Amino acid sequence: MFAAINDTRIYFDIEGSGYVPVGDKMVKRPVLFAIHGGPGSDHSDFKPWLTPLTEQMQIVYLDQRSNGQSDRVDPATCTLEQLADDIEALRVYLGFNKIHLLGHSFGGMVAQVYATRYPDSLEKLLLICTAPSFEFYPAALDFASRVATEQQLSVIPELFEGRIQDDDHLFRWWDVCYPLYFHVQDEEVMRETGNRPIGSLEVANYTFKHFIPLYDVRQKLSAVQAQTLIVGARYDWITPVSQAEEIHRLLPHSELALFEKSGHMPFIEEHADFIKVILGFLAKEAL
Repeated sequence: MFAAINDTRIYFDIEGSGYVPVGDKMVKRPVLFAIHGGPGSDHSDFKPWLTPLTEQMQIVYLDQRSNGQSDRVDPATCTLEQLADDIEALRVYLGFNKIHLLGHSFGGMVAQVYATRYPDSLEKLLLICTAPSFEFYPAALDFASRVATEQQLSVIPELFEGRIQDDDHLFRWWDVCYPLYFHVQDEEVMRETGNRPIGSLEVANYTFKHFIPLYDVRQKLSAVQAQTLIVGARYDWITPVSQAEEIHRLLPHSELALFEKSGHMPFIEEHADFIKVILGFLAKEAL
């Protein structure tokens, strides 16, 4: 499905019922917006991993502008602020009131920007393996210096400095570096998850080169009043635990959950425990 918002078309998908029968009544369920990582990936990163959450809520997945099945636009328009504005426009388009917002990796950066721009639209915030500023990159390089191969160390900057030349170059980069994102390397899971997204090289290069070096919400996080769950993973090289700890320190109503047997995607590697933690957090009474 597509929504025509903010001068582009955003692809979205909805999983789970918004209303369910309970006895002689129809009961409204909460809504969770899931914001994928990247840039240059799409909402398939979350599937089928978030599906069990639909037993308790409705999930809205979206492909950020110029990502996945959404329309391609000038990458210069794909600022984190604009991506946050697109989430808000989609919320309004779909007619929802307050939403829960889950962001993973780059999507977690967008989610933090959203929280600072649209506090009245936010119920609870879930930040999965993400960071509050551009300083995640030197922390990531430090982590990689201890765990990466020489080949991985040599090519890591090509992506994170916006220097991927074409799709073949991008495929080679992921072939070399994708194992870094997992604590335990399951070849079938890696093949499936790596191949599902519809790539978007232009927006990835532009974002890493122009937007990520300026990204920093640290001075704004103290004003965010939403209850927040911050998830970190012990073997996450690209947004190390230090980043989750910093967000936790800055957000006044936050709690931190660390997954000890995962890389960058604990919703895959410790799936059952991840779902349990998410559901437990969302079930808590609001402040």
